[in-house]
Amino acid sequence: MTYMLLSVTWRSSVKVGDLVNNTHALDRSGLGLIVEIQRDATKRTAGCEYKVEWIQPPPGCPRYSWNSAAWLEKVE
Repeated sequence: MTYMLLSVTWRSSVKVGDLVNNTHALDRSGLGLIVEIQRDATKRTAGCEYKVEWIQPPPGCPRYSWNSAAWLEKVE
């Protein structure tokens, strides 16, 4: 229940242009900017509403990727 509340709060506060940090343990990318938010599940990767452009992604990692709110933290 607490997780859902935090997720809803985070979703309502994040916007295009926000700086985010990747917290997914299997993804090597670090900081990035949200460049698109797509709520329509038919137009994005399942479960991933946030398209992030990574700042200096590691070699072999994509410049952009779709991400879940669970994998991102907003940098204030």
